[in-house]
Amino acid sequence: MRQCQRPYASLLCHLALFGALATHAVATTLHAQPSPTAILDRVRANSNRPIDFHAAAFPDTVYVGQQVTYQVAVLLSESARTRLRRNPEFLPPELRGLLAYELGAPRRVAPRSYGGAPFEAHVFQRALFAVAPGTLMVPAPQLSYTLPQSSSYFSREERFIVRAESAQLVVTPLPDVGRPPDYTGAVGVLRASVTIDSSTARVGDPLVLTVRVSGIGNVKLLPRPVLELSWASTVQGTERVSVDTSGAFVRGYKEFDWILTPSQAGRVEVPTLRYSYFDPYRGAYAYAETAPSALAVDDGTLATAVEGDNVSALTLRTWRGASTSSLAARLEAWRLPLLIALLLAPLPWLMLAVGARIGGTRRSRAAATASVPRPVTLRVAGEDDGDHARYTRRTLLGALAQRLNVSPQELVSRRDVERTVRRRGVTRDTTKALLVLLDALAVQGFSEVPTAVAARDDLTVRADTLLAAIHAEAVTHARTIRAARHAQARFALFVALSAAAIATPTRTAAALPVTPGPALLQATNAPPGRALEATVARATALYEQRQYSRSAELFADAAQARPADADLLANWGVAAWAAGDTVSAVIAWQRAARLEPVAVDAQERLTLLPAGARGGVAEVPMIPVPALVLAAIASWLLGWAMLAVVRAQRRRGRTSAWMGFASTTAVVALLVAVGTGAAAAWGYRELDATGVLVVRRPDTMRTAPGNDANAMGGVATGDVVRVEAARDGWLNVVHADGRRGWLPAGRTIPLVSPAVIR
Repeated sequence: MRQCQRPYASLLCHLALFGALATHAVATTLHAQPSPTAILDRVRANSNRPIDFHAAAFPDTVYVGQQVTYQVAVLLSESARTRLRRNPEFLPPELRGLLAYELGAPRRVAPRSYGGAPFEAHVFQRALFAVAPGTLMVPAPQLSYTLPQSSSYFSREERFIVRAESAQLVVTPLPDVGRPPDYTGAVGVLRASVTIDSSTARVGDPLVLTVRVSGIGNVKLLPRPVLELSWASTVQGTERVSVDTSGAFVRGYKEFDWILTPSQAGRVEVPTLRYSYFDPYRGAYAYAETAPSALAVDDGTLATAVEGDNVSALTLRTWRGASTSSLAARLEAWRLPLLIALLLAPLPWLMLAVGARIGGTRRSRAAATASVPRPVTLRVAGEDDGDHARYTRRTLLGALAQRLNVSPQELVSRRDVERTVRRRGVTRDTTKALLVLLDALAVQGFSEVPTAVAARDDLTVRADTLLAAIHAEAVTHARTIRAARHAQARFALFVALSAAAIATPTRTAAALPVTPGPALLQATNAPPGRALEATVARATALYEQRQYSRSAELFADAAQARPADADLLANWGVAAWAAGDTVSAVIAWQRAARLEPVAVDAQERLTLLPAGARGGVAEVPMIPVPALVLAAIASWLLGWAMLAVVRAQRRRGRTSAWMGFASTTAVVALLVAVGTGAAAAWGYRELDATGVLVVRRPDTMRTAPGNDANAMGGVATGDVVRVEAARDGWLNVVHADGRRGWLPAGRTIPLVSPAVIR
């Protein structure tokens, strides 16, 4: 210290003190990492093995994302080195929950004694990074080698396998104490810098801003910083990663690009960006700060309209007034009466059908009994037993076919006879006796053994008796059967159409996209009545005066008061678009288009939105759902009314040529009702905004929930996504361009919730 008091020595003393402090800081960082051959200090070789094998991990307790150095030592004895003909084969352990990098080049250590025996050592290193807290096990690696059994060149080789020690890692979670609010998961010792590809720019001309985050750590998992500029719009660009594993630490850099489009002229500045990270070697959170950089922005002709400028603004819709309601709103108001009418429409036809069924059954029985042919009495034909039996059987089947009004070809097999007789109402006992008689006649008809006359006469008597019994029991004729079948078919059609009507048209009428998410759209301080008209008039006047931000606020208040008013939503979107509020414009125009999907101006507004807000889940198909619902209701009521009229005319015994045409038309009308109802239900599902979100701030889409997951591109302000699942503050979404990934929930806003003008 006395030397520091001499002239010209103070500067040298301060430099020496600074060097000592820097050396201490570096030593603090490096003390947690072992030397490249640290494993050799703890090895106790087995002198009985020509090749020994060991493994160890340094350190054994780390934070999530902190580097662990995994070393493997291969010890070769003198005899093994001279006898080896090929290199040993190393089988690395299976790593679960760890990311691995090959670290540096292998180290060779000259022969020395390890536990009493000299060995030449070869050390290999890997860098491991844990991605989740917990206790992890690194399985034992395996080394296989072959040695000849003798010194002869043609000697056979013997294969050996040795295993090293397994390792256990304790991974602790990052501490909550001192965690910054904007921390996104970066771990390491980092620094940050900002570069812009040009020192000058023009309004409306894009330029590229790059943020580079470099240092020690697994740079592949570094999350994208947050960039917000008031003087330019930002769109996330590409990411580049460079990893260096040549030293004791894994280091490198990751670059993040943004496309900036300046919106105002003058001298602007990229402010200091603070990138929070956790330093595992100090056990504390820190910030990597960038230096501010200035930029001169000249005037340009492609600029986004600044409020108050003389620009060509979009035209507002003419508001139809607070008393005007859309077709969808009127259907929603009449939902309960329409539902009752749809359910009661089949009732007149059903009552007539039931009454006709009861009366028709009684008349058919009487008509069947009166029209039944007289029973046939069989006669004896010839003296030959076979001829008599065959004649009797043939005559019996013919009489059955005549009595049952069926073709003789339907009574060929035994099974056909049983099925046909049972369907005509013949009892089981009579049917069984008939089958036994037919079998006996078949046996006698083709038998060469003579039969007694008494037995032959007995078969004839049995046949006459069975014919009389069947004549008495089978009371249904063909006309009655056909009528029953037609009635069953009509009843089945009624059940099917009723089920379809309940499932489609009524559901569609009750669930029209009149107020998507009504629980979210109820305004608590909405201006009612004339106050609403005054608000709309004031917003329109402000828009004409080019005060777009204030106009958008008033239109938003009016849209909250009447969330099913497509005019107010469309005008809100126009004012927000002119004010540069992309998020509110997307929300307003998407909701307006889903209320009036066939409106040409609404579809044209959607084409003005950014690419991330068009197509895919953001597509609004032009499906006239209310018109389809009305067509389904009208066809349903018309069809059942015509069926009831036709049924009433037939019950009175009146027949004419137009009744067949009317019946066909009624069935077609019911089918049209079901088809249009199904189309309306499909259209409602496509126009439903449930689960549709709008990105309110740019971010990076991840392959898994968490900032340490791999990036799969960015999302920009105003992009439209649909939620598939949610977990721990992250949303699994489908982007409008088809990508599937995870986004933080705080970066999005629901499409059907009230939007706050920024």
